[in-house]
Amino acid sequence: MATTPAVTGDGNRDTGPVTGPRPAEQPYRIVWNDAVDLRHLAASIVVCVVIGLPAYLVAEAVLEANLEQTSLAGGYALLVGLAGCVVGAAVCTRLFPPKRVLAEDDSTDRVEALAELETMGGTPESFTGLPKDVQDEMRSLGLAPKPEEGR
Repeated sequence: MATTPAVTGDGNRDTGPVTGPRPAEQPYRIVWNDAVDLRHLAASIVVCVVIGLPAYLVAEAVLEANLEQTSLAGGYALLVGLAGCVVGAAVCTRLFPPKRVLAEDDSTDRVEALAELETMGGTPESFTGLPKDVQDEMRSLGLAPKPEEGR
């Protein structure tokens, strides 16, 4: 197994090494600004059609036979078919899990964030003016001073 660059969500190559098949063997294509395996996409469409279309057709037949206003049967059947497509999508998420593994380098991100905050010229007074949840999050990320004891 060779180390090859991965395709990022914006279509650019990721610079970090990723183990996997060679680029010629990778079936990924960019669809709606995301890398997808076309075979899995095609299989997902088939699964959703196989579940959604029969749900629609059966619901339409049952509703036309049982509703007094048969003009409503088509609309309700569409809702049932849509629910079938949602069930199909849930099945596909289990069959075809995501292939990408997102890894973040926390140390460089933290250093960059601290440098940006320093250039912004924040003061302790401006920090205390922030909402409590923002202050807590900044403290948990190590971007703000811990509250002093005794306050």
